[in-house]
Formats: sequence, C-alpha cells, structure tokens
Amino acid sequence: MGTDRYAYLSRLRRVDPVAKVWVSLAVLLLCLFSESIAVGLVTLAVMCLLNMVLGGQRPGTVLHFIKVPLAFLVIGCLTIILRPLAEGEPALWSGLLFGRFRWGVTQAYLHMGLMVFCKAMGAISAMYFLALNTPMTDLILALERLHVPKLLVELMELIYRFIFVLMDTAGRIRVAQESRLGYGSFRKSLECMGDLVSLVFLRAWRKGDRVYTALESRGYDGSLTTLAAAYTGGGRLYAWGTAVAALQAATLLLERRLLM
Repeated sequence: MGTDRYAYLSRLRRVDPVAKVWVSLAVLLLCLFSESIAVGLVTLAVMCLLNMVLGGQRPGTVLHFIKVPLAFLVIGCLTIILRPLAEGEPALWSGLLFGRFRWGVTQAYLHMGLMVFCKAMGAISAMYFLALNTPMTDLILALERLHVPKLLVELMELIYRFIFVLMDTAGRIRVAQESRLGYGSFRKSLECMGDLVSLVFLRAWRKGDRVYTALESRGYDGSLTTLAAAYTGGGRLYAWGTAVAALQAATLLLERRLLM
C-alpha cells in the first residue's frame, strides 16, 4: 500500500509516532507561514535527507514519491505565472493569444508562482517524512493520544481497512473478467470497467454490513478499543526537529537580510 510498505521497514518504525507527528507538523507550518522561496527549498532538501539518514529510505524511493505531485504543482503554478496583461503593463515576457489577447509573465507573479511551488514542495516533503516512517495503524493510535475526536479516528480506521477490501474485490473481479476475454477492445474495456465498478460497490456494501454485524456480535458499543504498541522515546527526533526549525528560521532571516 504505497507509503505503508516503506513505513513498516523504516528505521523510525518503533519511534513514538506522536513525536513524528509533532515534528512533521511543526516543520510544515514553519514552511507555509515563512513566505519564502529559500525556506521551501531548504525544507525540501532537509526533510528528504532526514528520510534517508534517519528513516533509512533509499534515495530512489524518496525521489519517486516527490515526483508524484510535481505535474499537479507545475500546472497549478503555471496558471499563476502566466496571466492576461493590460495594455502597457510591464512584463518580463509577453505575447498575443489568437492575435488579440496579451498574455505574459510579470516579475511579481513569477515570484508568487515560484513561492507557491517551493512552499508546497517543502510542505509535501514534511508530510512524506511522516508517511514514510509511520504506518497508518501507528498514526491512528497517535491521533487518539492527541485527543482527536474519537469518531473521526474510528472512521479513519474503518476507511483504511476497507481500502484493502476494495482492492482485493476489484482484483478478483478483474482476473475473472480477463479470463473471459474481457478488455479485448476499447468498447469491451468500457463495458468491463462499468461492470467492475458496480460490482465492487455492491460487494463492498455487503462486506461492510457483514463486518458491522460481526462487530456487534462481539460486543461493539460504538467505539473500537485497541492496544497501544511499545515505542521508544522520541527525544532524539525532537532534537532533530528543533534543529530543522532553527535552520528554517536562519534561512528566512538570511534571505530577508540579503533582499533588504
């Protein structure tokens, strides 16, 4: 399951997940509120490095996950940078669209687009530090300890459980369709995909009803009780988080001093 597979193999797997939540959240918020291109780039580089040094993730793994949001961010930031211009408005580059509309890039919007891109990549790297080193089950237990509303935590747990149910059901239906020569043409593929989606929905509904019945037969009273695992202290991780936050603050101060 994507990041979960790497989280179970991480060197930080047995570290207190609450420490990982606080460190990731603190780094993310500092990156978002800094309004700085340099802080975003520093956050991206440092959190990727911590994933490899502390978590033991391979560089290729980290780069693979960093590439996932790139297409969305590039398209989103291009719509900020490239915009319609008024007549006589100064621009770094401009051109006519359909021979009538003037579009171009101004210095202010170029800076804004780059800032959004760098801040987003820095925030994503902070979240990947949490995702690549904390299995979902540990994260759910950490949220309970942080007094997140119990209903929300239990919904997360049930939804996470049913992701696997949906994947298994869809995989079995797909194999059955292919064994009957499904997906042989474009039209046949559309028909098979429609059947697959409808069958997955119906079977997941029935499975959910059976799971709820099984929970009630075992004394379910509206809340799920789970045992917490044994974790090592997160003091070392807090120290690393403090160092990263100090580096972010130093980068912001240095950038503002250079731009003054």
